[in-house]
Amino acid sequence: MDSHTLRVLEFSEVLHHLAAGAASVLGRQRAVLLSPSPDAEVVVRRLAETREGCELLRRGPLPGLERAQDIRGLLARAAIPGVRLSPQELLAIADTLDAASHLRRHVREAGLPLPELRRIAAGLTPPAELAGEIRRCITPDGAVPDTASPTLFRLRAEARRSREAVRQALQELLQAPQVQPVLAEPVITLRNDRYVIPVRPDYRTHLQGIVQDQSASGQTLFLEPLSVVERNNAIRRLEREADAEVDRLLGELTSAVRASGPAIASTLEALADLDLILAKARLAERWHGALPRMLCKGALRLLHARHPLLLERRRDPAQAGGEGEVVPIDVTVGPDARVLVITGPNTGGKTVALKTIGLAALMAQSGLFIPASPDSELPVYDSVYADIGDEQSLAQDLSTFSAHVARLRTTLQEAGPKSLVLLDEIGAGTDPGEGSALGNAVLEALAGRGCHVLATTHLDAVKAFVARDPRMVNAAVEFDLDSLRPLYTLHIGLPGRSFAIDIACRLGIPPTIIQRSRELLGDSGAEVTALLSRLHAQEQRRDADAVEAARERAAASAARQAAEKLALDLRDQIAAVRAQARQLVGGIAAEARRRAEAVVADLARGGSIREAREAIRGVSQAAEARLAALPVPEVSPGGEAAPAPVEPGQRVFVRHLGQAGTVLSPVGAQGLVEVQLPVGKTRVPLEALAPVPAAVPAARPQSEGGITWTAGAGDSLAAEINVIGCTVEEGTGRVQRYLEDAALGGLTRVRIIHGKGTGRLRRGIAELLKSHPLVAGFQIASFEEGGSGATIVDLGTREAGDSAPERPASPRVGTG
Repeated sequence: MDSHTLRVLEFSEVLHHLAAGAASVLGRQRAVLLSPSPDAEVVVRRLAETREGCELLRRGPLPGLERAQDIRGLLARAAIPGVRLSPQELLAIADTLDAASHLRRHVREAGLPLPELRRIAAGLTPPAELAGEIRRCITPDGAVPDTASPTLFRLRAEARRSREAVRQALQELLQAPQVQPVLAEPVITLRNDRYVIPVRPDYRTHLQGIVQDQSASGQTLFLEPLSVVERNNAIRRLEREADAEVDRLLGELTSAVRASGPAIASTLEALADLDLILAKARLAERWHGALPRMLCKGALRLLHARHPLLLERRRDPAQAGGEGEVVPIDVTVGPDARVLVITGPNTGGKTVALKTIGLAALMAQSGLFIPASPDSELPVYDSVYADIGDEQSLAQDLSTFSAHVARLRTTLQEAGPKSLVLLDEIGAGTDPGEGSALGNAVLEALAGRGCHVLATTHLDAVKAFVARDPRMVNAAVEFDLDSLRPLYTLHIGLPGRSFAIDIACRLGIPPTIIQRSRELLGDSGAEVTALLSRLHAQEQRRDADAVEAARERAAASAARQAAEKLALDLRDQIAAVRAQARQLVGGIAAEARRRAEAVVADLARGGSIREAREAIRGVSQAAEARLAALPVPEVSPGGEAAPAPVEPGQRVFVRHLGQAGTVLSPVGAQGLVEVQLPVGKTRVPLEALAPVPAAVPAARPQSEGGITWTAGAGDSLAAEINVIGCTVEEGTGRVQRYLEDAALGGLTRVRIIHGKGTGRLRRGIAELLKSHPLVAGFQIASFEEGGSGATIVDLGTREAGDSAPERPASPRVGTG
């Protein structure tokens, strides 16, 4: 891909955020070097890997991956015969091999169809016993324990016994009366790794020995008495032999690393690849990315596309431009009209639209999900060319116009039918007439080659040229002239106005200047402006009519479905009533027959007629009692059906959350509705909504920093968060928001990855967890889950005023 294009589209910023999601230095190195591929098979495979990574992350945290280190330099040193790696270097190799083993096991035992990840995980071939042998011979603090070998155990045991014997002999000497006059202090100490006692300079008449050191004043000498010289020599000899044994052990471990070098190198490559894929999955979750449909050829179709870097700024309101929602755009280029020219006022979002489209193409071809609808479609481009921004260069003697022409020359030389070309302010920077002619010729040439072209302009001649060519189409960014605020929505089919004179008038330019500028604009300019205004008004009316028609169709469809359901229910009720009536009539008839037979029998025995009439009257009363005993159905004042239609601003009740809220957006393409609840915003299926009961209070509006999560099919929330590299304030803020999202998403156990470092970030997060009302308890992670570089949090409720208990760390298992 063209390096200039990657720079002006700020693709490196996307890679920066990708690298931040990698767990290991290996993954971060891969992330910053990622580049788009023009090979359709590679692109499809990369996206499939990211999709599988997302599925794997939904299963839960991946413990231990952050322990992997870049040990390629250590492998190169170990390959040199005679070199011994230090204990800390060998521990780094063991950590990396353990991380590879844990990741391979996690992929194998995931219970998911992950063909791409399993293919890569097959390259994780850490030597079976090497990590365990390193940990057996080296403690976590880098020491070699006595148990590393029988010889080392024996030598150190003998040295300990010898030291104890020397200390005992010196202790007896200190208590001897003949040495008391020359003792400076009754203590035993070490000088030059030999046991000595402090004496005065006149010691020679009372004690013989070797002076190993003296105090700064010279008034105290550190004497090794002759009686312990040989024992001190023995201690030193044992220590040297023990050091030699340690060197031998380190040499053997280094030789084992050397012998396994190819397998470890292969494991490193696979580990870096998997960490990069998981970083892509985390970025997809962070930006609510979707898997687009990739085409070898065809139309570019982006739905609800958002600029990823604007999304990132939106996550941090403290950044410039961090306030307000990121407005999505819909863009279609091709297959017939392959050139789209965007017009409209300055700051209206034209350049952002170009960058959004360009970044979507680059991200998809790098295997990254794009922040857009999953219904979006993108061709796989051989190349992407972008001429955006002011490339003026005094060093190269280039004016703004000359720089644009230089980029156009490169584009015209190299662009082909599978190229995407982005041209900002085509024809600008020179005479409007000549610039328009040049811009029209460039667009015509690129359209003839079959390129997908998106350009912006203010020139009316370019707008008119595009309107006459069936291979091209105009588009406009919408602008609210009353508030002088861009709406950042893209309207395809009509050219837009620049509103320069209107904006100047609103901003306080004297009316005489405004009037004169309109006169100088001339009748032709005024006619064009009036024509565009009329066309926009007609288009707005048409859009409003289309929205109203769609609303009416939706209402009619909902009413038809409700009527069909009601008819179905009525048929069922009628059938039930008929069955009940048959049963009731049969019962009454049987009872009447029984009583009639009893009356006849009674009359035959000479009974009175009055008693017979009373008995017959009893039959009628029994039938009425049976009818009175039938249950009367109760009519509920509130139904379970979803409100139809659902409109922004409508109050609804979310059944599965038990909360009332306000609809923020119409039903989306996936059948989801965005609703403002007291705890934040959520997207839920339409069928989850019901009319709000009268007793439910209105939802309070959420602040800009509120929590947003998605409920329904496809709901996912990672069970871990990585805050490595954050300050304490940033990290605790991110953890605070994440815990709220996790609790609302139904998670009960999560992992916070904060790294080791100085420990300030871990302590700050611990203080937050102790007082957080959603935290039932927490603990330092086990070795498999990241050790002291991560914290496991149990979510739940506790009594008000109680602090969440910090439990002891889980025991290490599986470390050899």
